[in-house]
Amino acid sequence: MITCTRKIEFDAAHRVMGYHGKCRMLHGHRYKIEATFAAEALSALGMVIDFASIKDVLNGWLLEHWDHNIILNSEDNELGGRISDLTGQKVYYLDYNPTAENMAHYLINYVCPKLFEKHNVKCIKVKLYETTNCYSEAYLSKQCY
Repeated sequence: MITCTRKIEFDAAHRVMGYHGKCRMLHGHRYKIEATFAAEALSALGMVIDFASIKDVLNGWLLEHWDHNIILNSEDNELGGRISDLTGQKVYYLDYNPTAENMAHYLINYVCPKLFEKHNVKCIKVKLYETTNCYSEAYLSKQCY
């Protein structure tokens, strides 16, 4: 197996419902993602996947859904609705708190498999930095590739 990794950055706001620390408040981050892709063999051009393709596909999804957006737990719809009503801002809802761990899990298990199903590669790891010092990693189960 051969891998390659692309870094992508985006800005978003979130809050963690039920948490008693500072992250219970709506706040923003400059997120950084390192998405690692694997293939059994290199393409005829000697690539796992073109880095530009990763950028076009994954960054395209991030720009549409998460960049400069608010990511909330679906149970936080009262806050999301008020923000949308007052500002016209889109809100992206997850079925759980938008922690770095849950966001990385969501990307590797739901987003990347759909986005890259026609590229003959698997996204096997997503490392999501919430700050320069704090990150979470999610791995695709080995039985999936």
